[in-house]
Amino acid sequence: MKKLLATLLVLSMMLLGCSSGGSSGTPELALITDSGGVNDKSFNQSAWEAVKEYGEANGIGYKYYKPTTYDYAGYSEQIKNAVDNGAKVVALPGFNFAAAIGVLQKDYPDVNFILIDATPTDEEGNAVDAEKNLYCALYKETQTGFLAGYAAVKEGYNELGFMGGMALPAVINFGYGYIQGADFAAKETGAKVKVKYTYTGTFSESPEIKTKATGWYNGGTQVIFSCGGGICNSIFAAAEDTDAKTIGVDSDQSSASETVITSAMKGVKATVAAQVAASYDGTFKGGVYTLDASGGYVGLPNDFSRFEHFTAEDYDAIFKKVADGTIKISDYNAAGGKAGNPTKSKLSLKNTTVSFE
Repeated sequence: MKKLLATLLVLSMMLLGCSSGGSSGTPELALITDSGGVNDKSFNQSAWEAVKEYGEANGIGYKYYKPTTYDYAGYSEQIKNAVDNGAKVVALPGFNFAAAIGVLQKDYPDVNFILIDATPTDEEGNAVDAEKNLYCALYKETQTGFLAGYAAVKEGYNELGFMGGMALPAVINFGYGYIQGADFAAKETGAKVKVKYTYTGTFSESPEIKTKATGWYNGGTQVIFSCGGGICNSIFAAAEDTDAKTIGVDSDQSSASETVITSAMKGVKATVAAQVAASYDGTFKGGVYTLDASGGYVGLPNDFSRFEHFTAEDYDAIFKKVADGTIKISDYNAAGGKAGNPTKSKLSLKNTTVSFE
């Protein structure tokens, strides 16, 4: 009997997922979490805040669903579970959902899906069209990366680092923008800037990443742009041990470490909030959209208290030029980069030297 009960419990968990934090009533608004949970200070948390706030403000039930496995099967199961429980709008925060929603979007034509940072694929990873019930948000990472690099050099740092997770287009573009922003600021100040640049091959923290970051800091690097989910924990720890600085990514990560001077952000919360509202006011329109500074969807946080020289006025001035297109920023594809390596691209750098490790 005990063995039977244990089996039933496992099956129940597989069907329901590890979900909590929802409201009472039918959960019309749903979030399927990627790894990290709803307090990850990144995509999950930003999307969850948007779902929760809209639900509470409008008296609509909401809930998040945590997959038992972070793979196609796990994501698909929880999408189905959310819809079976009454979801009318489902937020999917990250590229890992691309295949699951690419396959399932046609099965639920009356449910609106919001896919962050990705476009749909089939189960084998081949691109498929977004249906009218699927809104796909992409972001101009080069713009927010540019602003982060610009701010770092204007603050007075001339030995920078970039540690990306996997060499995916979004991560690569953050790095390309970061280098161009640093170079643009260096031209204005007359500084000679060096950038150490690498991909860790993972989005998870590890002792090896901390060791590498510590080595960079001890070798003279003053600030590292951490661009890869959980690797920030390793890089922030290295900065804390060496009294150095860091730059966060995706959301404002200043609360995660005192070493974070700013963060290269994507407006995930604003995106999800807008599309949830559109679902209820009848203006939701599926498709693939690239969101940028002109709409306020990328940029740095408004808190400049951890800078000594770079001011809000400095930021406003450079942001305007990025947003209105006065400053031209190359992305990875346009720059002709090879394997995400900025030293093998057509980027024109006047005052900045990049070493790829």
